[in-house]
Amino acid sequence: MFVLNRIYVRDCGDRLFFTCRSGASYVFVLEAKTWSEASAYCRSYHQDLVSLSGDIFAIFLERDIPTWIGLHKDGASWKWSWGDSNYTNWSGEPSVGGGNCSSISSLTKQMAPLSCDTRLPSVCISDNLVLVKENGSWQEALERCRGLRSSSDSNLRYDLLSLQPADNQDFIRTKIMQADTEEVWTGLRFLAGDWLWVNGADML
Repeated sequence: MFVLNRIYVRDCGDRLFFTCRSGASYVFVLEAKTWSEASAYCRSYHQDLVSLSGDIFAIFLERDIPTWIGLHKDGASWKWSWGDSNYTNWSGEPSVGGGNCSSISSLTKQMAPLSCDTRLPSVCISDNLVLVKENGSWQEALERCRGLRSSSDSNLRYDLLSLQPADNQDFIRTKIMQADTEEVWTGLRFLAGDWLWVNGADML
């Protein structure tokens, strides 16, 4: 169970609201915006500008245009606005010239620093986090989450929320705060002497 920044132990038979989550999905936004506008748009309607992973290229691979991603300069170093990524395929040296915000070419899959005021399309990430406002035991919550299906992608499967270090904690907290209860179930369970996330992820 998750309450703001704390995890509490509750009897699995207690009846609480719960949070379900499926894998992230990506949204290509064709309307050209500055990096700040793109970031604000993604945070308002989805979750944030995307951090790069291998499957991201499939959604805009055929569009040969530079696109904003969630990488920007914070002081002297580059920082992802959401999550984390080890992707470092730069077109040239990022510290030479360019700007403080990163775009990526879908054709070459190379990042390039640009002025943050440049207007480009962008890619947002959506976390597919659902707050279910009905009381259920932990087991009922698990079964209900696993029974959910995405209306836009039938391959997305939901599970009780498992928290990870790369998660956007503010986004999760905002979603959970929409509950009318103080506590909600998550996918953390004590089983055979160990605490385990239902999705098999490592403990925080």
